[in-house]
Amino acid sequence: MEPNTSNEFTNGTQYVNVTDIELSIYTPFESIVITIILVIVILVTIIGNILVCVAVCLVRKLRRPCNYLLVSLAVSDLCVAILVMPMAMFYEIKGKWIFGEIVCNLWVSFDVLSCTASILNLCMISVDRYYAITKPLEYGVKRTPKRMLFCVFLVWFGSACISLPPLLILGNEHSITENDKTNDEVCIVCQSFGYQLYATLCSFYIPLAVMMVVYYKIFRAARRIVLDEKRAQSHLEAHCYLEISVKNGGGPPENRISSHSPSPGNLNRSNHRSSSASSTTMVNIALCLYLL
Repeated sequence: MEPNTSNEFTNGTQYVNVTDIELSIYTPFESIVITIILVIVILVTIIGNILVCVAVCLVRKLRRPCNYLLVSLAVSDLCVAILVMPMAMFYEIKGKWIFGEIVCNLWVSFDVLSCTASILNLCMISVDRYYAITKPLEYGVKRTPKRMLFCVFLVWFGSACISLPPLLILGNEHSITENDKTNDEVCIVCQSFGYQLYATLCSFYIPLAVMMVVYYKIFRAARRIVLDEKRAQSHLEAHCYLEISVKNGGGPPENRISSHSPSPGNLNRSNHRSSSASSTTMVNIALCLYLL
């Protein structure tokens, strides 16, 4: 008797084709739990980024050019939550792409566009903070609404330059071959080596390097500012202590000797000097007492 090499087996009196059996990645319970978690993440992301945009638009103190990049970051994250994450949730649970080739191309493009815009916004924010800390007066004048809108335009234009080539020129992957079997139910961004190198460098590694260098410089500048303030405060406290000691009759010994035994020729001149500086001394003492 020859062995049965077909994809059919007998189950009682019924014949079942194993190619028609859908092998689910997760059990029903796991699918429900993952769906609930991902839906919560999507809703929190949407609500949080909408609140950021509404706060900047409604609160007058927040409607400043420095917050334009924060709104752009919130918009990019909102695009991820609305346009990318729901389909990614279905793709993860079902284990296959069920929305067709056209939707796949749009979904992949929105994914790359919004994620790249989010990273580039973070990079641009780090550069903006660096100049705001290191050159506060000069950069404060240059931080105009037009300049910040131009920065936002650069972020989204750079993101479009990374996300559009697979959609317009290269094409995305809609099928893969594993173990001599072709799977036509996948949706993957273009796997060309040149594009992968270009996209990963421009959308991740280069912005990451820029942010690491810039935030390290921000840390050094902030540390230097704090040390300078501590030295200035110590010097001011010492000066205030000396002013208070002089006012209370203390001070260096030579000052006490000269004050107790003034020469006849310098008596009138010292009295005039002390009376003219009394108001300045009182202001200094009041300032010192306030700072202490």
